[in-house]
Amino acid sequence: MTQTVHVRVRFEDQAFWATVNEYPGVFAAGDTLEELRESLEEGLSLVIDGADATERPVRLSPLTRDSTDAAEVVVSSELTLS
Repeated sequence: MTQTVHVRVRFEDQAFWATVNEYPGVFAAGDTLEELRESLEEGLSLVIDGADATERPVRLSPLTRDSTDAAEVVVSSELTLS
């Protein structure tokens, strides 16, 4: 199953952090967008599959940052549940 989710990405103090509109309580941080995406996948996995998840059942498409200097951007990403 694939679902479009809206990731609210913030860039502060040389690091990224994000929340996912469709999954309240999911929070992630990373030094790069790739680290942020991996952390988001882990957080989404815990919310969707529970604390007993042995494999990450979700995959997010790559996150990209546009050239604006906005402190916060909302990006769409494809969430794939396996």
